[in-house]
Amino acid sequence: MKARTYLILMAAAILVPAALVASAGLSRLLDSERESRIRSVQETGRATALLIDREIAVAEASLRGIVNSEALRRGDFAQLHREASAMNAATPWSWTLLMHRSGKPMLNTLVPWGAPLPVFSAKWVGEVYDTQNTRVSGYFFGTLAHRPTISVDVPVPRRFGEPYVVSQIFDASYFARVFRDPAIGPGWVITIFDANGIAIARNRNAEELVGKPVRPELYRASRRQPNGIVRHTTLDGIDVYSVYTRAPLSGWTLAIGVPAPEIEARARTATVYAALSLLGMMGLATAIAVFLAKRLSMSLDQARTAAQALASGAAPPCAPTRVAEVDMLLDGLRHTSADLARERGARQRLQDEREALLRSEHEARRQAEAQSKAKDSFLAMLGHELRNPLAAIAGAIQALDLPDVKPELAQHARAIGRRQVCHLTRIVDDLLDVRRILSGKVDLRRGRLDAGALLHRCCETRTLADAGAHAWQVDAASLWIDADPTRLEQIFDNLLHNAIKYTPQGGTIAVRAHADGGDAVIEVSDTGVGIDADTLPTIFDALVQGPTGIDRAQGGLGLGLALVRELTALHGGSAAAYSAGPDMGSTFTLRFPLAEAPAQVPG
Repeated sequence: MKARTYLILMAAAILVPAALVASAGLSRLLDSERESRIRSVQETGRATALLIDREIAVAEASLRGIVNSEALRRGDFAQLHREASAMNAATPWSWTLLMHRSGKPMLNTLVPWGAPLPVFSAKWVGEVYDTQNTRVSGYFFGTLAHRPTISVDVPVPRRFGEPYVVSQIFDASYFARVFRDPAIGPGWVITIFDANGIAIARNRNAEELVGKPVRPELYRASRRQPNGIVRHTTLDGIDVYSVYTRAPLSGWTLAIGVPAPEIEARARTATVYAALSLLGMMGLATAIAVFLAKRLSMSLDQARTAAQALASGAAPPCAPTRVAEVDMLLDGLRHTSADLARERGARQRLQDEREALLRSEHEARRQAEAQSKAKDSFLAMLGHELRNPLAAIAGAIQALDLPDVKPELAQHARAIGRRQVCHLTRIVDDLLDVRRILSGKVDLRRGRLDAGALLHRCCETRTLADAGAHAWQVDAASLWIDADPTRLEQIFDNLLHNAIKYTPQGGTIAVRAHADGGDAVIEVSDTGVGIDADTLPTIFDALVQGPTGIDRAQGGLGLGLALVRELTALHGGSAAAYSAGPDMGSTFTLRFPLAEAPAQVPG
């Protein structure tokens, strides 16, 4: 195929799709710009409708204050007139009206107290009082005010006796203040109309059109759905897109009419952009024609580049040149490059495996060193814990060996010896328990028991031993589980001992037992020293201490919580700890599977 044929086909292949794409793009751009502009107007409409409802809500709240006032309950209408007048002092466009269910006006702050008030038929008063619901009226012409008004009507509750309705009357022009929003364009036509389609407020020709029906097509659209858009000609003769929104509280509809030319203005810009795009496409077609004229020389250059890439270890280009000889050469170079790449890949995999083995060895060494360090720390801690009670026992024995030792001193020395022997016994028991549990040599004598009652007894024992050093809060419901009572008591005792040890005097210890689904949940919370984030993940591990050394600072081997977790797991349960950080207290949570409670529990 000749080069000229290449040029003709390539130009046609570019220009025809370009024209189609430009047409589709112009259409989409027109629609997108129009929809974007309308969405912006809709957001403004929703915000303005919220402002209207806010004013209504404020009026309703003020009326609720009057409804619940002491003056109304006493029937002191003069005092009520003064209070309502004071409330309306800052709003001359609004006043308060009190109506009897019969339609008789009791007071109106628009006139002084005692001035005669016109009596008129008002069926709405009875309807509002009977339904006991707040009502927002539509447009009406005030009998006493002699101007367009609307009202917010709140009934007095029936329990207060007299059937009254309190209304806050607004000059209809008051709501025109929402038109001052800077987001509203100067050429927009904005109308607020009621459920009957009567205009309450308007930003253009308000004197002529307020109080009159809006355009029928706009009213019908607003009745079909609370929000939407309709294109029509306004009463002013302006072709607009009317975006309407119904305010949920008042039931009024806000319509914002944006002149159609303003919406369509973006289309002219889009047309200019489309024309420029077409010109760009023509220029691109010309550039492609020049490119094809140089195709043969570029094919040879591509072969040279492929040979250089193979020499440097890179992959040669794989795009065909449409020149048979050059394509055959490039194909041979690509096969050679693939073979070399496979060889390099095999070498790289071997290198990766060697590095992975090295990392594994380093990790194993690190773990061994960490375990050795933990063992050394535990042995040092154990030596310290054994030395202290042994030193105390030795001192007590020396005191007993003194000649003519006083009975009081001898008794005190024996008490020290007994206490330290108990401490040593506890340390040895913990070590043996941990060893037996970890080696799987613990036999549980399980039976159904009330874990809540057992927890309550443990708390009573600890509370007596605590001697008022902490504030205790115990809420233990009856929870039947299948457990070894001795081991379960050991679990509870370790948790309570831990809470006492790490909670300063005057702190609070809260114990709670409740059911959660099919689990019995035990929670022990305190306001103590808390647990830092580094220690929390390993708080239940044996022979592992956090960087702050919380167990070491308070004495003990750090085995109590390890026993709690392992014994709980042997019962089919789980243990968890939570703390917000140092000095933020901590919470330990145990979960055990619930068992069926016996039909009769011995008293």
